[in-house]
Amino acid sequence: MNRETLRENRVHGHPLYPVSIYPRVEQLNGQSILDCHWHDEMEFIVLHQGSAVFQLDMTYVEVRAGEALFVNSGEIHSGMLASEEPCIFSAVVFSADLLSSPDFDIIQEKYIDPLMKKSFMPRQHISENSEWEKDILDALHRIIRENEAKVPAYELSTKAHLLRIFALLSAQVPLGENSKSRPTGSHDKVERLKTALHYIHDHYAEPLKLKELAGQINMSEGHFCRFFKQMTQKSPVEYVNHYRVLKACKLLENTDKKIVEVAMDVGFDNLSYFITVFKHHKGCTPSKYRKPFEEQAYVLTEPV
Repeated sequence: MNRETLRENRVHGHPLYPVSIYPRVEQLNGQSILDCHWHDEMEFIVLHQGSAVFQLDMTYVEVRAGEALFVNSGEIHSGMLASEEPCIFSAVVFSADLLSSPDFDIIQEKYIDPLMKKSFMPRQHISENSEWEKDILDALHRIIRENEAKVPAYELSTKAHLLRIFALLSAQVPLGENSKSRPTGSHDKVERLKTALHYIHDHYAEPLKLKELAGQINMSEGHFCRFFKQMTQKSPVEYVNHYRVLKACKLLENTDKKIVEVAMDVGFDNLSYFITVFKHHKGCTPSKYRKPFEEQAYVLTEPV
């Protein structure tokens, strides 16, 4: 299953049902299981196999098989393998608007608004150590199964399950308290990283110079490289190349452009270098990657 890191180009669900389910995503290559990205929607990640260390802004959380992670709206997050065992996980991504009441009632005032405004920040790591955590895990598994199977009224049950989950999370915080004091690191650093990532996402097809990227957040080149590596676990060059490869994959899957055209369209000015980088990230050449998509297109267009 392919995963994109674009915040601005990824649509989760649709306006009438802003929910997307990504079931059983498999770790395929390397140590990274989830590339550094963020989105406005909230997300629950459920691990089925293996273990991983997830970065949430500047906090690191280790999650094992059978456990889950809550990612709040706007949080930069990524994941790395914590052992040699491959990881398999599912994700439930949804807009907080799904939880909102049509009128401003006590539920909206006491629970939903604080959640959306981040004056209430729920527990991130959901383990199997207590009954309420087991209830949350059960609800997440139900959401995944019911959405996959499109059972009758799955949209309604999904909203009910999510409200139940946040009721359980809210019950763990004493009245009048919130977890804003949770050490999430520097807000300024997170916003600076978002600015740099935005610039890369908007200009990946153009020549990108380190000085240019560093200048977006008023840093020296050396400081920027250290900062970027600390925040994303990749150097700026590694991240740009990885992002360009993701965009190249979409062109290979959905167009019949020549390989050299694809390379140029995503910002590589040297075909040989593009093939080398692509093979490093995907484990095969661009031509081999495209082949199954070409075969599928042929089957779909073949006359009966």
